[in-house]
Amino acid sequence: MPDSTMAGTISAVAAVFTAIALVITAVAGLMAARRAGRKIDAVHTIVNQQHTDLVNYQRALIRALEGAGINVPVDQSAEPIDRAE
Repeated sequence: MPDSTMAGTISAVAAVFTAIALVITAVAGLMAARRAGRKIDAVHTIVNQQHTDLVNYQRALIRALEGAGINVPVDQSAEPIDRAE
């Protein structure tokens, strides 16, 4: 076999192995991204629920304080709370 043909064959085999390695790496990366996405969604669900719980608790406290005749200042950082709830 001439040298140029042998070099071409070696280069072609190396290119095939490189392509296979890149495909495997890409698939592994996509799988890792999907797993990370599911974990992030789970954390967002937990945080959103905690926020909702805290807002509901704050509203209950405001109603209780106002029911006891205590003047509660308006929270400047939040949307106005409907006091008739």
